[in-house]
Amino acid sequence: MSLGSVKRTGTRRRYQDDGISDDEIEGKRTFDLDEKLQSNRFNSDLVKRMEGKDFTFEYIQREGLRDPLIFETKDGLGLEMPDSDFSVSDVKLFVGSRRIVDVMDVTTQKGMEMSMAQWRRYYETPPSERDKLYNVISLEFSHTKLENLVKRPTSVDMIDWVDNMWPRHLKERQRDSTNSIIDMQYPKVQKYCLMSVQGCFTDFHVDFGGTSVWYHILRGGKVFWLIPPTPQNLELYENWVLSGKQGDIFLGDKATDCQRIELKQGYTFMIPSGTRTHIYTHTHTTFCSHI
Repeated sequence: MSLGSVKRTGTRRRYQDDGISDDEIEGKRTFDLDEKLQSNRFNSDLVKRMEGKDFTFEYIQREGLRDPLIFETKDGLGLEMPDSDFSVSDVKLFVGSRRIVDVMDVTTQKGMEMSMAQWRRYYETPPSERDKLYNVISLEFSHTKLENLVKRPTSVDMIDWVDNMWPRHLKERQRDSTNSIIDMQYPKVQKYCLMSVQGCFTDFHVDFGGTSVWYHILRGGKVFWLIPPTPQNLELYENWVLSGKQGDIFLGDKATDCQRIELKQGYTFMIPSGTRTHIYTHTHTTFCSHI
């Protein structure tokens, strides 16, 4: 399980609406992801390892958020999380069984919706009995009981634009715990819970609005491929998106630099603005993130 922030858009379908076969949808993956996991090509040196005590407001002012940062423990970050045995059933309990969550069909990278009760049933279904891979990457849980269990890294709190720049009275007026645009009083993108079953992946993307993102792996593990936002890579990414052939081309093969990095349970990860990421889940994972 991961707690964090990633928001993706796509065509939504209800869980019960399953009339379209995967082969009818453009973008089905044809490259070999296992080969990308084993390849020694993705060895660029982009990521910096730090201790939490060194990730201060002064450090951000001095260095900016230019490099991806990994913290192998949360010591010194000011980060508070539930225990690692916190489960998807616990998430359901804290956000409500009727809460609608955006779910991604991993094969097609298309969006749909489930209730938290439906998602828990799917997540706890034995892998051999699942006919599809689904992934939850955008459950924003501010204004729910889950919010009280998660405290963001101290330095993240200090540079948050929503807290620092948005009119405070509008944020205080927010009552709705969902992300319904009609009821939203402020950009409700501060705390996310992501839940992935083994084998899930999210294709290369940039987080919405070009924001920087933090992740904490509460349980499980993830593999990230990172592409830096150089002018050449930005043009490459734009052409790749417009080509409609994302399922045929692994962008990391074409980029001038690409690094594969494994995030283990307990790791915290900071991703700078504009960095393109491809994410693979090798074990059931729950994590938190924030923009």
